[in-house]
Amino acid sequence: MQESDNPARDPSEPLANVLVVAAWEPELERFRALAGNPLPRGLVVEPVGIGPVDTAARVTRCILQHRPELVVLLGTCGSAPGSGVGRGDVIAGTSVRLADPSVAEGRAAMPYAESAIALDEAMQPALVAAGARPASIANTLGITTDDALATVLAPLGGVEHLEAYGVARACQLAEVRCAVVLGVANVVGARGREEWRANHVAASARAADIAWDALVRTSTTRRSPA
Repeated sequence: MQESDNPARDPSEPLANVLVVAAWEPELERFRALAGNPLPRGLVVEPVGIGPVDTAARVTRCILQHRPELVVLLGTCGSAPGSGVGRGDVIAGTSVRLADPSVAEGRAAMPYAESAIALDEAMQPALVAAGARPASIANTLGITTDDALATVLAPLGGVEHLEAYGVARACQLAEVRCAVVLGVANVVGARGREEWRANHVAASARAADIAWDALVRTSTTRRSPA
């Protein structure tokens, strides 16, 4: 999507009360460029750290400080083998669960977080209209670098990500809507890190384009007279 393809909006009009987060600042650069400086009223953009522990803590702090109606997580992810999701796609998360290799292999039990957290359904139509594909997310604690293990974990989610569960759980506890928009930079497995390094900039920019498009469309719809 080219920048000119994004729907126009009056910069003096507020965007909905939205907190947009990502693991690190580079994954927010494109979104900041689209949103402009200063940011529209009602929009907060923050990096919240790598991994589910830091993100849960920092998103909780941001929620308490800014009281958003919606949290949107941006970033990049890897597609699970056989998921049908490919490099260059952008996914709109439908659900996220914690994924542990030893549990997936039947060698351990997880006494908590057994169920997936459902993500916001209200944003799905706008995200799909903007070009995203619905997909479930497996939040691993580490990057899967083995092809055999990637196959074992594949049934747990269409894509792998390191922060989505932490963000979703913080939002769930705070009763705040949560959407996850991720650009697919690699296929999970032995070559995943090499592929991610080559593709993550373009993938995160594509996710930002789609998220911005969807947010503007839903914000405009809310302001339109019935």
